[in-house]
Amino acid sequence: MFSQLINELRNVIWGTPLLGFVVGTGILTTVGLGFVQFRKFITGTKLVLGGGSDATATVGEISPLQAFLNALSASLGNGAIAGIATAIHSGGPGAAFWVFFIGFIGMVLRFAEVFLATSFSSISSTGRVLGGPFLYLARVPGGTFLPTFYAFACLSYGFSSGCAMQCNSISTALNEVVGIPLAVIACALVALTLYVLLGGAHRIIAVSTAIVPFKVGLFFVSCTGVLLYHWAAIIPAIGLIFKAAFAPQAVMGGAVGLSVQHVFRLSLTRTINASEAGLGTAAVIYGSTGSKNPINDALSAMIGTFISTNLVCTMVALTIVASGAWQSGETGSALTAVAFQTAFGSIGGWIVSLLSILFGIGVLVAYGFVGRQCWLFLTNDRFEQGFTVLFCAFAFWGSLADVSVVWASVDIVNAACLIVNLFAILWLLPYMRSHVMPLFQKDM
Repeated sequence: MFSQLINELRNVIWGTPLLGFVVGTGILTTVGLGFVQFRKFITGTKLVLGGGSDATATVGEISPLQAFLNALSASLGNGAIAGIATAIHSGGPGAAFWVFFIGFIGMVLRFAEVFLATSFSSISSTGRVLGGPFLYLARVPGGTFLPTFYAFACLSYGFSSGCAMQCNSISTALNEVVGIPLAVIACALVALTLYVLLGGAHRIIAVSTAIVPFKVGLFFVSCTGVLLYHWAAIIPAIGLIFKAAFAPQAVMGGAVGLSVQHVFRLSLTRTINASEAGLGTAAVIYGSTGSKNPINDALSAMIGTFISTNLVCTMVALTIVASGAWQSGETGSALTAVAFQTAFGSIGGWIVSLLSILFGIGVLVAYGFVGRQCWLFLTNDRFEQGFTVLFCAFAFWGSLADVSVVWASVDIVNAACLIVNLFAILWLLPYMRSHVMPLFQKDM
């Protein structure tokens, strides 16, 4: 009964009103900030590639470049491998189009939250650089309650999705591919987590920075290999994606209840879960830099969302559609594995399993930092070892348990972070507009 209640509550929360709120906020922010994700796309790309003068300058616990890599690592999780595949399984090839479209909404939301985080960062009572939704939520109505509420919700999300869920994906993949007992995997993941967290922010960021290039490189090389193998099917696949986006029943054989609204809703929820744009987690990371260039930081963060959504998620979707795997009946990471196996044979399953492990470890480490910042805010920079113990406990439990029941609870916490953060973005939109719009006047 409890599981059923949680699922029903999740379905109510993630209904049309919330989806309309997300899209509406994205559109209003896009217009209010002068379509910044399009007009400043090249500028943001140059900053990511090394054009920022203070990219490696460290004022807080991490530098802006490390913040970019850590935020990218947090958003490149199994949501990209399994979540997008699930969207295509349930919504058909048209989900790929809406994932790409929603990516541009995510870009402007990421820009806004990082801009606000770095604009209002400050020094805590113990001398630590503090930033993120905790601070800019204090400037909106309900500011005496909302920062604490957000920190608690984000911490809960970190324990459940950022830690337990990732460890579950890692242990499942290792157990199925290599046959290592779950108990051994659980102990190894706890040891890794303990090693990373005991090193503080600097070790967390160092490990996360080392993982990102490897997992991103492996993904793009292997995914490009699948697309090259099916190069003749790419153009027809794109045509099918467009057709299915606006006439899903025509492609899916008149499936009951499959409408454009249903496919869009499914794509939106999966894309938000995969990219985390709008949740404020990237704002927590960037707010810890102490950077004095909020616009540059926001532009680079915006490109990070483009990479995780418009590139990674879209490439996964295109490999599934172009290979014909979307008709296999599989879902989740198993569906992605089917697509890779069409090009690499049985090795394709190993590649997907390795990607699942690397993506999971990257998110696990990144949320070691995000959760730590939430914990220190709630405890006024005290009891840091208490967070380490709890995070390791969730890693051990997630490695062994069947966490399917927790997914609905994660979606509820996810929605709480999203609603509060988007409310702050809307309220502070005039402030952002007054600082961002002069950029475009200089270009004229």
